[in-house]
Amino acid sequence: MTSTEGVALQVDDVYVPLGLIERKKPSKRQDDFSPEQGSELYKETEITKTFEHDVFLEEVLKHKNTPKSKGKRIAIIGEPGAGKTTLLQQIADWVSREIPQSIVIWVSLADLRGKELKAYLLDTWLNQVAEKIGKAEVTKQLKDDFVTLFNQNHVWLLLDGLDEMSTSSGNPLTEIARQFREAGVICKARIVLTCRVNLWDSGINALDDFDIYRTLDFAYPQQVEQFIDKWFTAIPETGKQLCTALKAPGKERIQDLVKNPLRLTLLCLNWQSGDGKLPDTQAGLYQQFVDDFYKWKKDEFTTASHQRQQLNIKFGELAKAAIDTEATRFRLREDFVSQFLGYADDDNSLLKLALNRGWLNSIGIDEQRKPVYAFFHASFQEYFAAKAIDDWHFFLNHVPKNPSQGTYRIFEPQWKQVILLWLGREEENLKQQKQEFIDALVSFKDGCRKFYQYHAYFLAAAAIAEFRTYYKADKIVTQIVKWTINSQSLIQEEARSALQQTDRTKAIAALVQLLQSTNLDDDTRGLAADSLGEIDPGNKIAISALVQLLQSTTVHDSTRCQAAYSLGKIDPGNEIGIATLVELLQSNNLDEFTPWLAAYSLGKIDPGNEFAITALVQLLQSTTVDYYIRRDAAGSLGQIIQDNNHRFKAVEVVSRYWRVDDNFYNLAWKCAQNMPYPDFYQAWHQHNFATRALRTLKKILFTEI
Repeated sequence: MTSTEGVALQVDDVYVPLGLIERKKPSKRQDDFSPEQGSELYKETEITKTFEHDVFLEEVLKHKNTPKSKGKRIAIIGEPGAGKTTLLQQIADWVSREIPQSIVIWVSLADLRGKELKAYLLDTWLNQVAEKIGKAEVTKQLKDDFVTLFNQNHVWLLLDGLDEMSTSSGNPLTEIARQFREAGVICKARIVLTCRVNLWDSGINALDDFDIYRTLDFAYPQQVEQFIDKWFTAIPETGKQLCTALKAPGKERIQDLVKNPLRLTLLCLNWQSGDGKLPDTQAGLYQQFVDDFYKWKKDEFTTASHQRQQLNIKFGELAKAAIDTEATRFRLREDFVSQFLGYADDDNSLLKLALNRGWLNSIGIDEQRKPVYAFFHASFQEYFAAKAIDDWHFFLNHVPKNPSQGTYRIFEPQWKQVILLWLGREEENLKQQKQEFIDALVSFKDGCRKFYQYHAYFLAAAAIAEFRTYYKADKIVTQIVKWTINSQSLIQEEARSALQQTDRTKAIAALVQLLQSTNLDDDTRGLAADSLGEIDPGNKIAISALVQLLQSTTVHDSTRCQAAYSLGKIDPGNEIGIATLVELLQSNNLDEFTPWLAAYSLGKIDPGNEFAITALVQLLQSTTVDYYIRRDAAGSLGQIIQDNNHRFKAVEVVSRYWRVDDNFYNLAWKCAQNMPYPDFYQAWHQHNFATRALRTLKKILFTEI
């Protein structure tokens, strides 16, 4: 698949060692996970031990320290693209090098094509060996020598892809178990096989004498970035750009998605073929993933175009219904899935096809011991759901005077990513729908002190990053920037977050234009530069603006601290920023607040800095400094150092002096973010907008906070 894009890498070029876990039994699934942590759905809950790669090779393979078979029967299981085949290849190389007299025989079980393993080894495989050593045919002596190797326990059979083995019985587990029993001397070999978890957990397992090990995902960022570095060895700058792009705000789903080796491979391939850029929209990226995933192992799991189309439609219906109605949106019960795809034991069902292709996978069992499924990654479930929605009113149908009759999925967190994917769809017939939808977001009125009005506007800001031709996009970005730099605004924090999610090019342009203004006060300039640096780390205009603030003789010390901290974030190691903070800490003319801010900022941009640690410890020990500052100093100290003595002191100060903030307006704002709009609307209006309405609501709605 990669060769069609001109990529000719070998396994060893990109190999990153994977760990394994020893599994006791299928996991019982009860909890759901957010799609940003979709890979958690595939984590085993019933495990005995976790192995690093080298420890597994030594302890399990060389020293035969396994509970069931004493190293003689090993099964490596995992979801599609988890690295099972690659790991087995590394095992083959390692056994050949490290275990004396070992004879390693690799068999791709799909190659048997109905032939029995024993016959395949003694005929097909041995014939290939005879040709390699220059013999025209397999002699009786060669067969006898081959059997002798089995009798001497020197042979290792590495059997790859049990799920790809074709059988007349329909169950490869049962069939291979029978062949092992009837294979005679062949069974004296040590066997390591790979199998998808779907097949392994599909019913009664005839290979119950195997020790089971499941592959672990790549760790992010360490192993993911190691793989990327290896992939882009010839063009390292391109690899660094991909690593940087993955760390950008809002890329949490992609970070989690590419912990799977196959999906990471597809990402690298798309990045390379796109000359260091991904598609303009998230929907475009996921469509590439979908197309590539269907190409992967297309010979082993053949699907016709009409089957793929039918699957995608049903996936959309299943995904949309699960997100909307299921208690566990991403952990899908068999009974629920069967309503859309049929049952797995029906060879002609769409579920059987989905499991074979790997789009759905078994992730354990429920309380009734029935299978629980999940999409290949939760992000694909969101993508398929977005493809199933053709009317924007599904997300929002505003009934101002009676919200209980309306639809307000725009305020339900689980739908935000689906909305963004929907906005990125390329179908021409949706263009007008998208315009109308963002118009509705921008003009939304709630009658509740703008709590939900702001949220709708922030969603519109994120929306224009996916639908860039929206005619009022510049106006939206300008408004978000205004809220971002208004330090008195209640929504400043949320506006800064929205600025990270909106159209990056437009946001940078708006902030640059603001910074180039000649009538900007120092505080606003600092906030604007900080925002610009968060969106575009290393931006020279932002760095220049912050350096200018640091070198000014008329700027307040606290503003200089903030500027130095911002400079350290967007230009790590900047000497001017560090020097300014050290200079401030050595000054004797500071108020109580500035030393804490300077020490905290210095510790964040230069971890372990002795000046910062000393200043914070002095603040903690002071008996005259305001306790709020001492509390914040304790927390800051805990963040910038690892020394436990200082951490204990920080905890002690916090626990002694902490007081609950009674600023209810802020509290209500934060709570309302996750409260269904109709409920909040009704509660608010019950109190007739009285002056004391907020405090009354506090008692009714938020008594536990």
